[in-house]
Amino acid sequence: MKTHRILALIGLSALLAASCEQEYDYQKKVKIDTPANFTITIDSMEDTVVLMSPRTKSFTVKVTATSVADDLLTLTIGSDPSKVAAYNRAHGTSFEAVPGDAFNLTKDQLMLPRYNKVSSTSVLTLNSAAMPDDNTARVLPLTITKIEGTSPTSLSQADSTFFILFRRKGLPASGFELGTGTEADPYIIRNQVELACVPRAMKSGQKTYFKMEADVDMNGYEDWVPANAASPYDMAIDFNGNGHKISNFFCNAEAMPSFVGCLVGSIHDVTFDSPVIDANGTSAGLLGARAGTADGATAEIKNVTVNGMKINVIGTTEGVGGLIGTAYNTTFTNAKVEVDIIDADEDNKVPSSVAGAAGVVYSGCVFTGCETKGSLHANQRGGGLIGYIRDTAEDIKVEKCASSMTIVNESQNAGGLIGLAYAPKLTVTDSHATGDVTTRASHYAGGLIGSMNGTSTIQRCYATGNLTCIGGNHNGGLIGNAARTTGDSLIEDCYATGNVTLQAANGRMAGGLIGVIENKTGITVRRCYATGDLKSEYSVNGGLIAFAKSGTLTDNIGFTLEQSIAWNKVISCPTGSPTTWSSGAVIAVSNVYNTLTDNYRRPDMDFSDGSEVSPSIFDSPNVSAAAPLKDALKVAYYYPYHGIAAPAGSTVSSIAKSLSWPEDVWDLSGDMPKLK
Repeated sequence: MKTHRILALIGLSALLAASCEQEYDYQKKVKIDTPANFTITIDSMEDTVVLMSPRTKSFTVKVTATSVADDLLTLTIGSDPSKVAAYNRAHGTSFEAVPGDAFNLTKDQLMLPRYNKVSSTSVLTLNSAAMPDDNTARVLPLTITKIEGTSPTSLSQADSTFFILFRRKGLPASGFELGTGTEADPYIIRNQVELACVPRAMKSGQKTYFKMEADVDMNGYEDWVPANAASPYDMAIDFNGNGHKISNFFCNAEAMPSFVGCLVGSIHDVTFDSPVIDANGTSAGLLGARAGTADGATAEIKNVTVNGMKINVIGTTEGVGGLIGTAYNTTFTNAKVEVDIIDADEDNKVPSSVAGAAGVVYSGCVFTGCETKGSLHANQRGGGLIGYIRDTAEDIKVEKCASSMTIVNESQNAGGLIGLAYAPKLTVTDSHATGDVTTRASHYAGGLIGSMNGTSTIQRCYATGNLTCIGGNHNGGLIGNAARTTGDSLIEDCYATGNVTLQAANGRMAGGLIGVIENKTGITVRRCYATGDLKSEYSVNGGLIAFAKSGTLTDNIGFTLEQSIAWNKVISCPTGSPTTWSSGAVIAVSNVYNTLTDNYRRPDMDFSDGSEVSPSIFDSPNVSAAAPLKDALKVAYYYPYHGIAAPAGSTVSSIAKSLSWPEDVWDLSGDMPKLK
């Protein structure tokens, strides 16, 4: 018998009255006069239950009898704090009683059927969060307080009590039971308390290591204040989720609401379920409002999954991202984000540079194998993956990434994958966007990229979402705008299938693939196609490109379009006029010395530029510096390029085969080519 238990006996005399009615054999009771003695039994009970907050532990409780009774008995059990004094006298201790909210019984009445020695059961749950945190044990006296039956009973003066010792385990100063925070001995995270200690464990001038060894639910914890949220941003972290999950993370900190204010180091191999960030006029992101630093500190995000996140934004501060608000020198690898970025006060005054992954990106950032889905609302520079790549951002790379974000943009520069790419050098390969993009005013929207500048390489990419622009110009099914800076660029093996619709009277310059290439030299577009309908209220619709020109149409801007296909069913601008600008089956307005080679259009295209003097579309011969494009009507600004009508009965794939598109890149087995 364990020394802290007092198991006294309850004597019960079952006095059975004889029935005056005749009983059949199956109704007869065996009259028992032997007193029944009872004991509370708790399975697997420890000498002292020790739990770290907020852990709980449950035990099965029942009552056993030394002999049977011939009547159903109801036994009431519960705590009797008055018995703590008796325990202390018996053991020379000075324990206090366990607080009432630190334990719970699923039921306090147990049934002991007649002729049985074991009662029904209850479950006792001990809750460490309700215990004092002084690391001192308390006593819980669990007692049979009442016995009821139809036969007369008597309860002896002796008690039957089970004494339970219970204490809350205190944490060391670090807040972690295990680990020292080094690479060889990381802090171990197994519960809400330990996860909540992450910010206070991070130290200035050093890297602190953490490792999860259990899933953690942060439900109810609303006091997260991120570390490293102020200059000099020198608290580094290595957070290893170890394949585990963090549920219901919430942060509404006034400065840089996020998991880590400025992420320097790595967060990897972790899943966040249903996190919520409240961003009230401040840059924000789930993992960091910032990542990396301008002076060379790096950050890594790898194998991170985010499910069902909400970011509630109020105010217009720039830089809100599903993962990071503003990123320097950061690699994003195999990150999957599901997020809705919401205008919380519904006033349409929302931040700029908003994205599914990173709001603002500077030099040294690489995105590989990342996926985003959900929705966002931005003022300008809204992007499914990246909102804004700054003009100082060198050598930005995006590869094997995808977005299905639905994007609503109040102003300019919105893209299904990237809003505005101002980088001197940008590479986007094997990536796509499938979400719809809507801009409510202004310019530069694209199914994949809203606007790009500098030297850019876009290869093996596609966009399938519809593009709707309420006013504005420079809009395209794949890229809205590529203009005004120099540098050789390549757009190769790409396609767009979404419709492009410009709804307001000033809406113009819509391209099935690219809206505008203007005042920019050395761009080549090769082996691309577009299938979406183009509809605007004003003018300048091109099946592939609206503008491919400079300020003077006789300049040679080094633009090349070759082996590409405009398969749009409808190109329509009912109020257009060739005295403003033309529309075209392939290019609406082209400089006369562009190089335009072996490009085709759909043979049954429904084409109209709204002009009474505009002729029907016609085959355009190849164009080069030696064979310049001619104005068919001798009307200023009327320089359309219609390409060659594909033979009746053709498909895009059959035309692509005739042009020898590489079948290690393209699957040409169906009517529409698909990228492999």
